[in-house]
Amino acid sequence: MRIFTLDVGSGTQDFMLSESLNCTDCKVVRNSVKMILPSPTRIVASKIERSKDVFLHGYTMGGGPCKKAAFEHAKNYRVVATERAALSFSDDLEKVREVGIEVVGESKNLPNEFTAIEMKDVDWEFFTYCLDRLGIDYPDLAIVAVQDHGYSVKKSNRRFRFEFFEKMLRKGAKLSDFVYNSREVPEVYNRMRSVVESYYDSGKPFGELYVVDTVFAAMAGCAAEAREFPALVMNFGNSHFVGAVVEEDGRILSMFEHHTRIVEERGKEWISNFINRFIRGEVDFEDVYEDGGHGAYVGEVVEVRDAVSTGPRVELSPCRVASSCGEVMITGNVGMLSLLEQVLENQEDDKRT
Repeated sequence: MRIFTLDVGSGTQDFMLSESLNCTDCKVVRNSVKMILPSPTRIVASKIERSKDVFLHGYTMGGGPCKKAAFEHAKNYRVVATERAALSFSDDLEKVREVGIEVVGESKNLPNEFTAIEMKDVDWEFFTYCLDRLGIDYPDLAIVAVQDHGYSVKKSNRRFRFEFFEKMLRKGAKLSDFVYNSREVPEVYNRMRSVVESYYDSGKPFGELYVVDTVFAAMAGCAAEAREFPALVMNFGNSHFVGAVVEEDGRILSMFEHHTRIVEERGKEWISNFINRFIRGEVDFEDVYEDGGHGAYVGEVVEVRDAVSTGPRVELSPCRVASSCGEVMITGNVGMLSLLEQVLENQEDDKRT
């Protein structure tokens, strides 16, 4: 079985094509086709910055750099965006209009004097081109990780995102429960749903598609390297700092999500103290939310037997770093393989019962 995995972050998009779901087989991981590329949001930002008047169309994607570029560009040039593209910047389109971006309905009639820039998290045509040029058969399955805050106009998306997680955690959710088949993505996840839409619009080239939030992919990659459980698994991303205490079967006992830039300013000693307080159950939702993060949930306080971390800002971590067979940039991809293996096993179990 050949599996397409893509971990879309704010700094990079990390691609790995695996010949197996066995994420602990270093021979498989090291010999897999891999690419570490600029993130889609940075690519779009670069295109905006190199243009004059621009027309943004396509799908809802991650914001960050492309949002900043579009907002700055609107100060000097005309920026026109379809509603679906504009949702990449804010769930409240009035806020997008307030900075001078013209939001229009979906249209295939592009203004001639504008540079048309397509917005989407996954350039499926690029990956099919690469595989064709390399003479590699298309994969049987695809799984993509993006960070989706959920669609929420009236409530803070920081609060909305974590409350959605917490509802599942209170029911005993496992890491694999946050993996969605393309036909089962919750309505609130407009970014994930856009990944699915773009996949089907491109002809569904790589078989069945699954999507997952980047934080669960990264934590699953760390969990695959934990030596004992319960284990603390953490991701120091370019944007988000997230951690959870998990059991060997993936059940999440507690979890937090903060912003990396905020904790980085506090320094490593503060980060270490925060992690220790979290493990002891001394951090709650409001502690993190009022500090500018997303929130925290502590279901059970247990003795943590191992701690593994990953991410592009992993130098901030006081704990052991996941190596993913020496390929540190594809921990999320390894995590996706682990999660997908569990999902497919559960599907087979359901068929037998």
